Amino acid sequence: MLLDYIKENYKPGEPILLQNIRLDMKYDNLCQQIKKLVDEGRLCRFMDGVYYLPKKTVSGIPYTLNADTVAELKYLSNKTDSYGCYGGHTLANIMGLSEQVPQVKEIVSNNTSAITRKVKVDKFSYIVRKSPVTITKENVKTVMLLEVLKDLDNLSDSHIDTSDCLKNFISKNKIKKSMVDKLIPCYPLRTYKAIYDMELVNAFA
Repeated sequence: MLLDYIKENYKPGEPILLQNIRLDMKYDNLCQQIKKLVDEGRLCRFMDGVYYLPKKTVSGIPYTLNADTVAELKYLSNKTDSYGCYGGHTLANIMGLSEQVPQVKEIVSNNTSAITRKVKVDKFSYIVRKSPVTITKENVKTVMLLEVLKDLDNLSDSHIDTSDCLKNFISKNKIKKSMVDKLIPCYPLRTYKAIYDMELVNAFA
């Protein structure tokens, strides 16, 4: 039953979080069944609580999961919803505001109870912060904008035209002023100030 459920809901090489398996089965029994499938080679273990159906690369080498793929599933998004985004210097780099590539990626997510904590996915570390607002697929781009605006002085490189970069991001993602107005009370006052200093108001949809 468990293997059938997994094959119906996951593709080979796709991360399977134990916490996301929805079956009428006691947790201890579920863990035993998972272990049995791993021992039989029908399921692969990446780390505690994370598994995947076996898959081979084009060259025939057994496939293994990528830490970023697992971290993104745990803290950023799944097939149907968003519940987090990258933050800090990681986000600034993604948005083109900085050329710095931080060694430890920062994530802002609904899926953590701590204000800030360091987590490990396999051998890689991530800094995960609790989002000040509930992130959804409808507002995630707005949250990304506000996250960089609140720490803009520390995140952007001086040789990059920050205003143009942010205006392009707003335009590309069709960010609405109404959504910004809804979320911005949860951010520091400097976030609001940055919007006017960068003359971003007219860029909103």
